[in-house]
Amino acid sequence: MKIDFIVISGILVIFSFLPFILFPLLRSKDEKNLRNKFKNETSSRGLNISYMLAWNSNLAGIDILRREFVLTQWLNEKFVVKHVDLNKIHTLKIMVENRLVERHNKNTEELSRISLAFFQSNSVEPVMVNLFDYDLNFTQDYEYKNAQKLLAELQKYACAQPVLKHTA
Repeated sequence: MKIDFIVISGILVIFSFLPFILFPLLRSKDEKNLRNKFKNETSSRGLNISYMLAWNSNLAGIDILRREFVLTQWLNEKFVVKHVDLNKIHTLKIMVENRLVERHNKNTEELSRISLAFFQSNSVEPVMVNLFDYDLNFTQDYEYKNAQKLLAELQKYACAQPVLKHTA
């Protein structure tokens, strides 16, 4: 009877610690696939990424020399890749959408969507790049803070005018 108790206790201990081992391994596999897709996308376009920002299921990079932006996302069991040429962009904005949610008989605002709007000089409609959507991803790991950080870095290169050398 003592051996049965030891075996059952051992099995219960293994089953209770198994999720703590398996979930991080599965998460690291998804991150590795995202990085591989990002690397394949940038190498196929011939980009040399000098600034990279990774959070949640997003991986964004900027090629400073060619002034191009690439965003790779893992959404709904597939990869979404967005590419924007910053040479054609004159204005960038963060578009934040909130929704009203009732919790415990109180109305609170909840983050619903964050997008970057790239306005081109010859177009009325902006190019929209979705960074966060509550319907697709429930975790909000500093989404607005990361969007502001990415916007600040993009504005350095999108709105910059080339430096012309003066001749004497």
